[in-house]
Amino acid sequence: MRKEIRIITKGRYDIAKDLVSKYLEEKKYLIIEKTFEFRRQKVDLIIYDEKTKELVFVEIKIYNIPNIYEEIEEERKEFLKAAAKNYNYEYGLYDIPVRFDKVELFLNNSMYKIRYIKKFMV
Repeated sequence: MRKEIRIITKGRYDIAKDLVSKYLEEKKYLIIEKTFEFRRQKVDLIIYDEKTKELVFVEIKIYNIPNIYEEIEEERKEFLKAAAKNYNYEYGLYDIPVRFDKVELFLNNSMYKIRYIKKFMV
């Protein structure tokens, strides 16, 4: 994939996380964590899905060119699984099912578009 198209800076990432959080809250998800650190890496968002009773670990991908998307690397997927296991252990959430979702955010100046993908990995 063409990784050079992704532009992420701290300010841009914060804006993206705020836009995605607002979008998810409008969809009636409960925001649990806006950045969970584990093994010197971060999980972008952790939310709770009231309908399915699942704890959802959300990966945010930011793009500045529309309709150009990249897959989540296998190493990142393994990290997310380990982070979810650690989070559930740390907070004693042994009986809550876990799901992994992905948000693709096209962000260009003041224009944005969100594409929400449920269960992007098992």
